[in-house]
Amino acid sequence: MKIAYLFDIDGTLTPPTQKMQGDFVYSFLDWSSEKDFFLVGGSSYDSIVKQLPFSVISRSTGIFSSMANELRIKNELIYKNKFDPPKTLIEMLSSLQINTKSPVLGEAPFFEYRTGMLNFTTVGRSIGLAQRNTYYEWDKKSKERSGIAKKVEETFPDLEAKLGGQISLDIQPKGFNKSQAVKYVRSLNKYDCIYFFGDKGFEGGNDYDARLEIENNDTNDIFYEVKDCNDTKKILLS
Repeated sequence: MKIAYLFDIDGTLTPPTQKMQGDFVYSFLDWSSEKDFFLVGGSSYDSIVKQLPFSVISRSTGIFSSMANELRIKNELIYKNKFDPPKTLIEMLSSLQINTKSPVLGEAPFFEYRTGMLNFTTVGRSIGLAQRNTYYEWDKKSKERSGIAKKVEETFPDLEAKLGGQISLDIQPKGFNKSQAVKYVRSLNKYDCIYFFGDKGFEGGNDYDARLEIENNDTNDIFYEVKDCNDTKKILLS
């Protein structure tokens, strides 16, 4: 049976925003021998290649970046979606950022314009790992990001907002999400099934649409919701 393996990156192959851990790199490379796997990240392509070693990048069958709004196969750009965030969206998010109750606060940038999407955080992308963890724990209780996501979707019905990483939201036109990766790989008609690994398969998470695409179709595809990269390693090597 020919299987296509699809992997989210932050929280699935790496600790959030960090590099892939050395011991996992070696075991992953051993595991991936003669297998087809695709990388499906919410981050930009440039960020992905900074997190993952060249050995993993070069062995991958394809790289979906920016919530699968961009695809590269062996350095060839296959497709690239466009999205120009409305000025009123930026104004609304800027107001919410100014009024955040977060216990930690860094400096700009608060926005990152990626292919086909907008990444937004109220605390700034400059904060360190310890501050990210502090915000993440606070956000689980305060639901700040979920509240902002709801407001975005109510105010802009053509957009969707998903929790990404520990501190941010991924905002894009409806359908410009990771389900695109599943649909594209399925359209190749090369694989008997797709196995997708992600840590944010819950409703509102940025792997959720990929999960729906897998579970709502009459296929042998499987979505594996993992806790972290160690959980991914355990599943692959079991």
